Amino acid sequence: MSIASRFVPIAAPLIVLAGSAGAASPAGFTYRYFKESRPLALDVSRVAVFRADGVAARGVGVSIDGLAAPADTQLPILTLALLNVAEARRNASAVRSIVSAAGTGADASVEFVSPVFLGDDGGPLVVTRDVLIGFEPSIAPAQARAIVSQHLDGVILDEAFGDSPGVYRVRATSRDGFEVLAAANAIADLQEVRFAEPDMIFTGRSELVPTDPQFINQWALRNTAQLGGIAGQDMNAVKAWDITTGSSSIITVIIDVGVDPTHPDLNQRLPGVDTTSDGGAGEPFNACDKHGTAVAGCISMSLNNGVGGTGLAPGTRTASARTFISSLNCDGSWSSSASWTVSTLAFAESIGARVTNNSNYYGFTSSTISDKYNSTKANGMVHFASAGNNGTGAISYPSSIASVNSIAALNVNGARASFSQFGTGLDFSAPGVNVYSTDIQGTGGYDSGSNYAFVSGTSFASPLSAAVAALVLSYKPSLTAAQVERAMQQGARDLGAAGYDTGFGWGFVDAYRSLERVRCPADISFDGQVDDADFVFFANSYNILLCTDPTMIRVCAADINGDGLVDDSDFVLFAGAYDALLCP
Repeated sequence: MSIASRFVPIAAPLIVLAGSAGAASPAGFTYRYFKESRPLALDVSRVAVFRADGVAARGVGVSIDGLAAPADTQLPILTLALLNVAEARRNASAVRSIVSAAGTGADASVEFVSPVFLGDDGGPLVVTRDVLIGFEPSIAPAQARAIVSQHLDGVILDEAFGDSPGVYRVRATSRDGFEVLAAANAIADLQEVRFAEPDMIFTGRSELVPTDPQFINQWALRNTAQLGGIAGQDMNAVKAWDITTGSSSIITVIIDVGVDPTHPDLNQRLPGVDTTSDGGAGEPFNACDKHGTAVAGCISMSLNNGVGGTGLAPGTRTASARTFISSLNCDGSWSSSASWTVSTLAFAESIGARVTNNSNYYGFTSSTISDKYNSTKANGMVHFASAGNNGTGAISYPSSIASVNSIAALNVNGARASFSQFGTGLDFSAPGVNVYSTDIQGTGGYDSGSNYAFVSGTSFASPLSAAVAALVLSYKPSLTAAQVERAMQQGARDLGAAGYDTGFGWGFVDAYRSLERVRCPADISFDGQVDDADFVFFANSYNILLCTDPTMIRVCAADINGDGLVDDSDFVLFAGAYDALLCP
């Protein structure tokens, strides 16, 4: 697309349907997640002000009636300030009047004024001037532009935003966040539109529980009860490495706060990308950007180089995508925008990445983010995210997206960690307590003065699971995302109730068994050969015609050709492998 076609002026007036289903009354604000209306809780104590002149907004006075001094808590986005609402005006109607008056005021330094809502994590959720719109596939570009022009006064910044056909990023001319929100809702309700939402700024946090760094043993990869756990409760890494340690052509994108590009023990693709407002090439940007380096080490810490430990897929590479801006109090929280995650996933596509990992909990659910996750999986990318660290029976977003594998954390005994979330949509469980990994260099890391640290959280169970997908794809890169997931489901060691359950998903992720499902699918018993033990299983599964049923994943391990049933064609393959003492 040419530069000229990326900036299309739109002259039609902004439509705000004050009495329609898409509009919000002062007492009940909403936004649309695809076609579903979701409530927004208005924070009547604060208003968000964006500076038009690029000057850092915090500490710079603006003349807005009804607003007092800057709020004590600020977001780490320089041109945005959260200002306190005067005590006497802390109600929904007054906040709406303040935003409307400021948006039409004479102060040219004020670019945009937004209400502040409360995100799912309790942090601030701020409307921006940009609206993200996804049209149905049948809608031609000319028709899409006409619909946008009819319903929103603004400028089209991007067509096929995030390399997603039919997705538009439009900058409204209105300076009032309530108006932009209402217009986005009205557009979302149109039958030609799959989703529409403001490009929200939201907060989140990394799923990390730092622990004492004195123990230096990677039980997650080979558990010998060195940390008081149960020997063998590990990811079977040593046997997996007899098959492959990974290919450098397989890249996992680390969606986080940046990865240390000069760490001597990381196998990385350089440069990465920074999709935030800070710029850069994926490196840590502020003193609190340390989480991503520990996440990356779980996957691509180098093997046999004489220092540190090793990642589970050491021959593969990780690529850093800095998508969040860490809060400057280093509490593990951050700020982000929906478009930043979409741009990160587009970056992953552009470099040919096959796996992504997102060890974070978002305070906002976004149609555009979910849509991009869905489309990239359909195109062959396997996604992983941490289930969350609140210990509750519901998993967090984005791990709750169906196209993303949600990972719970296990302790050294193979039991679910007390902090780990679980519930409907959980896919797998993996080690997440006292995981040894890389740390940012210098004194600012989790273990001051060391390049390594012991860390805990679903943040680290997730990349360990992503590493298994990277190994499977290293062995057979032609696999689809669904085939990789099926191999991991059949290879996982069952925990909890028999078969799939919401407490552990498919069970304990096993690197060797997942690879064996791809390398030698007739080895149903996972003993390295095809013999009578496998034949008994095969015979008991014969003529099962429902192997496409997700609850029958393990029973249908005898579906060797993957056509959804166990029949004569599978028997031919099984017979050809029988008595092969070492699978090919």
